[in-house]
Amino acid sequence: ARGRAVRVLNLFAYSGGSTLAAALGGAEVCHLDASKGMVQWARDNARLNGLEAHPIRWITDDAHKFLCREVRRERRYDAVILDPPTFGRGQSNELYKIEKDLPETLRLCRELLSDAPLFMLLSAHTPGYTPVVLGNVLGQAVEGLGGGIESGEMVLSSAEGRVLPTPSGAYARWRA
Repeated sequence: ARGRAVRVLNLFAYSGGSTLAAALGGAEVCHLDASKGMVQWARDNARLNGLEAHPIRWITDDAHKFLCREVRRERRYDAVILDPPTFGRGQSNELYKIEKDLPETLRLCRELLSDAPLFMLLSAHTPGYTPVVLGNVLGQAVEGLGGGIESGEMVLSSAEGRVLPTPSGAYARWRA
């Protein structure tokens, strides 16, 4: 992505770790979470890390409603990061269930990809959503785009380089 502005959409963005990493890397970021308190926490984290002047759009909204509006606006992103909850509620009590809603969420995310997309990163902390499952679901969503998919367990590494398995979740990443 050298030489061009990179636009990143971070859905279900919580306290903003991925948002801050993308902003630090020079991306324009759209940070979305349904919880006003979480968006404020992420803004505070940006300020505490000296990133308050970076181009970050802070959005408190229901993910599905927001994605549909972005599709209608024909807005495009070069990368999408999403960490959907097992179960959640939007600002107006909209219900999100990963089992029911993830395929449509990914379909809308694909519609928002630019003509030169870089990646989609999906993580989940839901029992049964293994690396294989996430890889397959993401693979279906990006079918025909080329590139490759990798998936795995989320783990921690010690200062000595030892990998410490954590039962916290799995990820799948497509990259062009």
